[in-house]
Amino acid sequence: MTSKKLKIIIVTAIVLLLCVPFVFHNSISDRFNPLIAETISYAEVPQNTQKYYSVQSFNPTNGKLLPYKIKYVGGYSPNEKYIAIDHKGQYVRSIEYISKKEFFAAKKKAE
Repeated sequence: MTSKKLKIIIVTAIVLLLCVPFVFHNSISDRFNPLIAETISYAEVPQNTQKYYSVQSFNPTNGKLLPYKIKYVGGYSPNEKYIAIDHKGQYVRSIEYISKKEFFAAKKKAE
């Protein structure tokens, strides 16, 4: 193999490795992706569990639904139903349980 072909292969491999995090969205790639902003969203989750899957959340400032669902959110109180999610794409930094009144006040902004 010539040195020119080897250089092309190395450059192509580096470019592919740098582009992968921007194509695939999961909690690991979204955590380090500088193009995704950290945000807080509100969501209603099922009770009697501490593992929430496919969570549809909305922006509390304007009431609009996010264009994607968060694949997994871990909780710590099986009796609560409304959460504020501090996240960056699929990467969830933390959650906080909020009151029903606060949840519906933010949801009402969409109407």
